[in-house]
Amino acid sequence: MAETKTSFPMLPKAHWWALREKFKQSIPGIVTDSYLAAALNMKVRSARTNVLPYLKDIGLIDEEGKTHDLAKAWRDDQQYAGVCKQIRQEIYPEDLLSAVPNPMEDREAAQRWFANHTGVGISAVRRMTQFYTILSEADASRRPQKTKTPMKSITPKRVTTGKTTPKKTAAVAASDQISPSGALAIAPISPPDVSINLEIHISADATPDQIDKIFESMAKHIYKK
Repeated sequence: MAETKTSFPMLPKAHWWALREKFKQSIPGIVTDSYLAAALNMKVRSARTNVLPYLKDIGLIDEEGKTHDLAKAWRDDQQYAGVCKQIRQEIYPEDLLSAVPNPMEDREAAQRWFANHTGVGISAVRRMTQFYTILSEADASRRPQKTKTPMKSITPKRVTTGKTTPKKTAAVAASDQISPSGALAIAPISPPDVSINLEIHISADATPDQIDKIFESMAKHIYKK
């Protein structure tokens, strides 16, 4: 039976699974803060404070950082459940194990227990509860699945040749317009503007009647009036 403590492991869930994958690849002889920083992609100071002490508390490494046989069994899927049960029995008191044997179904009860027995803040209580839940589940299949990076869609590039298509003139472009009836609409062509300048020489000795006759004849033949 574990002794009553004022603090319990708060190893983050992501670090638990990530470190287990690293141990599967190659188990280190000694675990240091530098090793953890590199393995978990974090700062050395954070690894020294938030990970290394908890690995010692749960018995995966000793005080000098040497890995125990428990760490070797921890990375084996077949032995994973037994390792979690062993750690759970060794670090938590019997009254917690009896009061909240299944924190997956009663998470609030587990949080109340940790809050009442440790006196820490809500953030630390949640982290303690989360780690207690991981050990209680004791299920190797609960590890996060690696997600594949979705392939980027490739937009085909336009292939250009040496030939160039001549641009349409304004007249041709206008003739390409389609009328509602479906026929091609041809833009109307405006007639050219014609200007006629007449220069009339009238004799100085012409009478007013003669001048009127001249303009009357002009109006008749030119303006058709």
